[in-house]
Amino acid sequence: MQELIKNVEKGKPIDFGSLAQCNEGQIETVTMAQKSGVGITAMAFGKGEGVGPHAAKGDAMIYIHEGVATVKIGDDVMEAKAGEFVVMPANIQHQVTAKEDMKMLLVVVREV
Repeated sequence: MQELIKNVEKGKPIDFGSLAQCNEGQIETVTMAQKSGVGITAMAFGKGEGVGPHAAKGDAMIYIHEGVATVKIGDDVMEAKAGEFVVMPANIQHQVTAKEDMKMLLVVVREV
């Protein structure tokens, strides 16, 4: 049987905050699923680190677990803080930057 979700122990609660650690000057990632229609990744950013600008082929949703992120979608710039999520539509340029140490969950959903 093919493993669909990887890099996490199955069948027990897991502390999301322990999956990836914030380190100055780095982005740490743990990919939990990467299939043709979906990607799920835990990410930890050191303050000032970011991803983008880029456009994804699917809708990308980020859930901020800890910290604050500056999110740019097209020309719109906003802040997202712990407990909030933002959906970035497919094929629109976007960027995520940590205003402070920040941990988030990234889910990308694509047509297959």
